[in-house]
Amino acid sequence: MATVVQSCRIEKNHAAMLSRQAKRRRLEVSTLSSLYLKEKALEEEFPGIGFRDSAGGREAYVLGLRVGVWEVLDVHKEAKSISRTADHFGWPDYLVKCALAYAKAFPGEIAAQREAEVE
Repeated sequence: MATVVQSCRIEKNHAAMLSRQAKRRRLEVSTLSSLYLKEKALEEEFPGIGFRDSAGGREAYVLGLRVGVWEVLDVHKEAKSISRTADHFGWPDYLVKCALAYAKAFPGEIAAQREAEVE
């Protein structure tokens, strides 16, 4: 995938924190910065979706509920409706719609996350 160079300024204490986090993850600061920036942009684009570390790497999940987007997609495929999927989880419909919108936008990513967790 093609990339572009962006730059920004952050406060020294935040830069130090980012550096510590990158070191813990054995990543370059620029790599971690790029990951965080991408994920924040996706969270803004898809309200209700967040990202976390999982067995298979970074994973999209429903914020506050710790359920992976791939899990919502699996239940929806069986339930065959948004309302039945929402009932299964005990959620309002909008959370299911949010997860399904993300899954539709990034089907390869969600399939890879499911494979990593199920295998």
